[in-house]
Amino acid sequence: MVGLEKETICTTGCPPVCDCRDNTLTRSPKVEFLYRLPECSERGLLARRSLKMLHHTLSRLLLVAFAAVAVAVTPIPDDAMTQLLNQGGVSLAIKAQPMFFFGQAMNRPPCIPTWATTQAGGQTPSSPLCDYPNVGCECVNPDKGIGNPTQRFPIYYSYARCSDTVVRVAYNLFYTKDGAKPKGINGHPYDWERVLVELRRADDTQWRPYQLHLSQHSGYGRVLWPDIQNTFSDDDAGQPRGGDNGRKNLDHPKVYVAWSKHANYQDRNTGWNDPLSQLTNNAFRSQDWWYFPTRDDYIRADRSTDVGRLIASFDWGDASSNPPSVHDGLCTA
Repeated sequence: MVGLEKETICTTGCPPVCDCRDNTLTRSPKVEFLYRLPECSERGLLARRSLKMLHHTLSRLLLVAFAAVAVAVTPIPDDAMTQLLNQGGVSLAIKAQPMFFFGQAMNRPPCIPTWATTQAGGQTPSSPLCDYPNVGCECVNPDKGIGNPTQRFPIYYSYARCSDTVVRVAYNLFYTKDGAKPKGINGHPYDWERVLVELRRADDTQWRPYQLHLSQHSGYGRVLWPDIQNTFSDDDAGQPRGGDNGRKNLDHPKVYVAWSKHANYQDRNTGWNDPLSQLTNNAFRSQDWWYFPTRDDYIRADRSTDVGRLIASFDWGDASSNPPSVHDGLCTA
């Protein structure tokens, strides 16, 4: 930088603006040498200010770098993964479970998930379809006002070790209906939707969430974990809506459920509330309510369990992707 010389003594007669104290230029103790400003001129003052700005910029960059490391997704050691799989999968499912969001459009609340079977072991009755936009009629609605968590609901889960390096977990949600009249493409009795989390073992033998699969109109939307729009850590799970949006590559994804037909998305979209848009990926979804499952909400529902076999025995009509059938194709989805 012009006008700087390596030295420890200030020019005699420096005015106070040059920060000379006891004939020595004041510097950070981390700097190994000091500089003399030949003249306490405007040019010399500008040089000193530039050095301070550089120091502050470097400090901020270091803080950002350390913060990025501190909040990265939490890895699972290989031996811990084996233990989680042997324990029945609930603790594994909780590791990367989504927070589910629900919204209303045109002041009409949505249906939210509920139990697929009755206490007597029967099939939960379906709800009737109503005229659009009354998509949430005669089904389970959020029991609190906007800006609150919903009441609890079950997660019908299953899991599979698909290879030495891939594990998948399915989070299935049941609704008593889908959409509105007329029956057919606009809506139907019963609805099963799901989110799949894929974890992979890296070269360091640590397991991490790799990809999110989101059920959308008889298919899946797939998002690599670092690309998910909104994630959060366990520390923020108790915050409203899981804390601030825009944070990436943390332990839990935020999943937004479409208002009418319950497809799952990694982002919100409140620009379209016409009936045709609800059949597409323009479907309305927002964050009016949310729910973060607890351990007691999990029900294993593959064909190895009584619940899974019971669900598989029922006729779900157009909602054919029930948990046992999802599990059958879990590793190839």
